[in-house]
Amino acid sequence: MRKRRNRNNKQGGSSHNNGKPRDPLVTDAILFDYVLNGIEDWDLSGDEKLFDFHRMNNGRVLGTPNPIKKFTLVDLPCDARPLLVFINAKSGGQLGPSLHRRLNMLLNPIQIFELSASQGPDVGLEMFKSVRYFRVLVCGGDGTVAWVLESIARQNFESPPPVAILPLGTGNDLSRVLNWGRGFSALDGQGGLTMLLNDINSAAVTMLDRWEVKITEENSEGNPNKVKTKSMMNYLGIGCDAKVAYEFHVTRQINPEKFSSRFFNKLQYAKEGARDIMDRTCADLPWQVWLEVDGRDVEIPKDTEGLIVLNIGSYMGGVDLWQNDSEHDDDFSLQSMHDKMLEVVSVCGAWHLGKLQVGLSQARRLAQGKVIKIHSSSSFPVQIDGEPFILQPGSLDITHHDQVFMVRRTSEDEPKGHAAAIMTEVLLDAECKGIINASQKKVILQELAMSLS
Repeated sequence: MRKRRNRNNKQGGSSHNNGKPRDPLVTDAILFDYVLNGIEDWDLSGDEKLFDFHRMNNGRVLGTPNPIKKFTLVDLPCDARPLLVFINAKSGGQLGPSLHRRLNMLLNPIQIFELSASQGPDVGLEMFKSVRYFRVLVCGGDGTVAWVLESIARQNFESPPPVAILPLGTGNDLSRVLNWGRGFSALDGQGGLTMLLNDINSAAVTMLDRWEVKITEENSEGNPNKVKTKSMMNYLGIGCDAKVAYEFHVTRQINPEKFSSRFFNKLQYAKEGARDIMDRTCADLPWQVWLEVDGRDVEIPKDTEGLIVLNIGSYMGGVDLWQNDSEHDDDFSLQSMHDKMLEVVSVCGAWHLGKLQVGLSQARRLAQGKVIKIHSSSSFPVQIDGEPFILQPGSLDITHHDQVFMVRRTSEDEPKGHAAAIMTEVLLDAECKGIINASQKKVILQELAMSLS
């Protein structure tokens, strides 16, 4: 398939899609790194089909994922860096279909994959496996980001693609700490999709710690304990915060059609929180739960109704529980998402959570360490990155798993971030020319992230 250009689109002039002018902030030169229309050749092969194309009257190629044709990318320049996009149509306010249509006007549709129960990220990643350098844009909530990161890890890329986020979820905590914003509604105020694509191209690459949570549930009948593992990238909670998340999850499972907007979702969270203020079902947590950090027992305050283990500086839609910028009477280190350390705080119930949300209180800082163990002698609600479940008597063991590449948005008034973006380009160029290899680049990026954080 040869690339097609709009005949009305000339270098330096305005461009049009179906008669509508494209954002003048973005020219063909800016979009070159993203638009696979710039690739001279495609090899269409295989019996398994993946896309059904529909041509617009002006000759632009648009497409929607359907099981029709499989593509292989060929003849890419060694330094090509296209963008691979994943959209979760079910996230947050279910804005995926509208976003998909808008991105089709800016990108080649075969760059865009809509995630579903029947099609995960592996399909798109497999198609891009021959591309040495590319970036990934995840359009969804934190759960969607975790899903894509797991798939990237399974592919064993020599140089794994860094991941940017277009937030469509309810909390969007990881998106907030990487400066991609609090939600899709704020995008138009930041220049729209075209400015977002430009920012992805000029953003810095940083690292994010991922953690493994071993969940052990005791079996009272003498049978072997049940053991399973989950990944964690943001936070883990046990007690009152997890109870609110669990009740919200159960209600949404019963009436999923009612949860079609972020505003309604937040109202429902508030309703469940208000109910827990009255119930106080986790008031006995200090007597039923034990906390161990790096092999040392940590005392849980008697008024505690919830423990929260933190990897990033945003919780519950933007609440900073560790508060690096505030003065504290302890000797804990600053929180970082790539220092291979976790922070533990306690909260005193749903009412305390509400005060934290509006900045009227602080969480109590308990511990900081590399290995966290939580033992429970009775059943308690637990949430890992917002996914809740009921933990039967047993334990949670949290250990460092790996680090992944993420894309962090920078601004002109942020000198350190701008320097990190420049260094990212320098390292990519050095790897492309064979001056350094992928492993050396990863080590340098890790050191860079720590020194500029």
